[in-house]
Amino acid sequence: MALYVNDEGVGSVPTPQATAVGKSILADLSLLGICVIWGTSFAIVKSVVRGFDPAAFIAARFIVATLLIGIVAGPRLRRLSLRTLAAGAVLAVPLFVGFLTQTLGLAATTASKAGFITGMHVAFTPFLAFVVLGKRVRVWAAIGVSMAVVGLGMLSLDGSVRPAQGDLLVLACAFAFAVHIVLLGKYSPQSDGVLLAFTQMAWVTVIACMFAGPDLRDLAGFGREAALSAVYLGATGTALAYLVQTVAQKYTPPTRAALIFQMEPVLAALFANLWLGEAMSARQFAGAGLILAGILVCQVGDLRFAREG
Repeated sequence: MALYVNDEGVGSVPTPQATAVGKSILADLSLLGICVIWGTSFAIVKSVVRGFDPAAFIAARFIVATLLIGIVAGPRLRRLSLRTLAAGAVLAVPLFVGFLTQTLGLAATTASKAGFITGMHVAFTPFLAFVVLGKRVRVWAAIGVSMAVVGLGMLSLDGSVRPAQGDLLVLACAFAFAVHIVLLGKYSPQSDGVLLAFTQMAWVTVIACMFAGPDLRDLAGFGREAALSAVYLGATGTALAYLVQTVAQKYTPPTRAALIFQMEPVLAALFANLWLGEAMSARQFAGAGLILAGILVCQVGDLRFAREG
């Protein structure tokens, strides 16, 4: 699950000759590349984590992300304050819970379904923003969430009124990511974005190590595939994705970025089919489509309101 931060402290170094159109196209392609990386993560985690403690794998992934963002931060680390450290600690809790429940859920559901269910964090966000920040829930948010909930039922209920345990765990992951987004909206304006990202990565690593306990020894037993997967997900799906998104969204309008990000669950289903042989029924595809539509209604409504306001 990416970090939604806007901070002028992070920037790109485009060539003076680059045109506005060229920058916009490159930014769109960069965001699509992030979606490809995130799309692969579901199949990778499902195929690799078997036999390993999920918290130990998360610790390995975030160690890589912490080191890389620390390198990017460089001299900025001297300005790291107790306030940023405290904010990072608060934000790390829902972030870790999100990754843990997603990893556990993937052991009991398909990677394709997990991709769509995780995307529901966008639908949860406006209601959590109302509880935490007092922001009024708009009509389009209620409509979008209703569509997504119906889609979730079509996707998850296979002839039973009870969803699979794995689906519920991934739904808890979506809720935790929504909590993280709302809290990030509260803390990020007060902090340097790169330093806040670094502290979150570091705190998640600490929490994961504590949660794994003696099972942290699983790290020593990582084979080549597990080790490469942890490095890949930490370097690309976490550290690189955050930095690229922060820079790319300076040149891509928010509405278009929201549309591009809808490719993540679609790509997750595609890679799950190619690598794991997973397939969805027509009803599940319809449910997935409703989830995507509901998420899009929430996003576009919020973006239009922000632009008009």
